[in-house]
Amino acid sequence: MMQSLSEQADLFYYLFQCILCLLSLLVITIGLPGQLLPGLAALGVWLLGWGGEETDLPAVSQEVWYLLGGAALAELVEFVSGWFGGQSVGATRQGSVGAMLGGFVGGILGNLILPIIGGIFGVLGGTFIGAYLGEKRALEQQQPDSDTSSDDQEKAMKVGMASLIGRILGLMAKLAFTLVCLFYFIGQLIF
Repeated sequence: MMQSLSEQADLFYYLFQCILCLLSLLVITIGLPGQLLPGLAALGVWLLGWGGEETDLPAVSQEVWYLLGGAALAELVEFVSGWFGGQSVGATRQGSVGAMLGGFVGGILGNLILPIIGGIFGVLGGTFIGAYLGEKRALEQQQPDSDTSSDDQEKAMKVGMASLIGRILGLMAKLAFTLVCLFYFIGQLIF
C-alpha cells in the first residue's frame, strides 16, 4: 500500500509540474518570469519533505537545482539579449545599456498601464526605445557639431531594431526552456 501511495505522489507531482509549465508559458507571454514556477514548486516540495528542526534537511534533488539554475539562466539570457542584439550592429555602450534599462522599465510601466498583457509590449517597446535613445545620445556626444543627424538617426534605428530582435530571441529562449521542462515532466508521467 505504501509503495502505491508514493507512486501516486510522484504522479501527482509530475502532473502538477506539467500544469505549472503550461501556466509558465502563459505567464512568459505576458512579460513575466514564468519559467521560475516549476523550479519554485520543486523547491517547495523539497522543503515540505523536511520534518522540522528535529530532523536533518533532506538532500536537495538534482531536479530542483536543474530547474532553478535553468530558470535563472533563461532569465539572464532574456535580460541581456537586447544588449547582445545591439552589439551585433555596433551599438555603443550607451545604446546597449539603454536597451537593457528600457526593457526593464518598459516591462514595469507596461504592466501598470495595461495589466496582464501590457508587460510584453512594454518590454519589447522599452527595449527598442531605450536602445534608440541611448544610441542617439551617444552619437550626438561623439559628434556635437556634426550635421549628420540623418546618419545618426539611421544608426540609432538600426541599433534599436537589432536590440528588439535580440530581446525577442531572448523571450523565445525562455519559452524554449519552459517547453523543455514540460516535455521532461510529460516524459516522467509516461515512463
